[in-house]
Formats: sequence, structure tokens, C-alpha cells
Amino acid sequence: MIEFLIRTRGGHEWPAIHRGRMPHVLTPAGWDCVGVSGCGCDYRLRCGDTEVSFSGEPVGWEVSFEGPMPKDVATRLVIAVAAQIEQETNQSIEWIQIDS
Repeated sequence: MIEFLIRTRGGHEWPAIHRGRMPHVLTPAGWDCVGVSGCGCDYRLRCGDTEVSFSGEPVGWEVSFEGPMPKDVATRLVIAVAAQIEQETNQSIEWIQIDS
């Protein structure tokens, strides 16, 4: 499993996104991904054969990839979502890969 954390650059905190805006903000523009239902997270996408879950935690959005996706592709997806979060929240955002 590949995991990342998307957080505010200054405070290393969770950048809050209104629940009604999650599909727009957490679905990367230009990617073939769709929102799907699932438990244990705040928002879930299906991108091909891979499910991507987003869990809002005090330290940031935990992003987990379940299924086949090359690490470089997962990284590009996280970069795209982080940019959308930054635009939505008007906060400086960073992302880090979590070692699993």
C-alpha cells in the first residue's frame, strides 16, 4: 500500500474542506477517477483498478492507495490533489510520502 499525507505547510495540520466540496476538491482534474462509496474514510475514489481513500486527520489528509498503481503515478495524483486543496483553502499545502 502506498500512503501520503497532505497538510498545511506552516502548521502541519489538516486543511479543512467542506464535506459538500470534497468531490470537487479531492477528485483530481483530468484524471479518470470517480467517487465511490466505502467505509473507514471521509472520501474514496476509484482510479482504474485502484481505490484511493482520503481520511481527514488532525495532522492532515491521509491518502491511501489500495490496488495496483505505480508509485510515480500515485505521486502525480497526490500532487494534483494537493494543488486543488491549496486553491480551495487559500493555504500553503505540502505533501509527504508515509513509509509503510
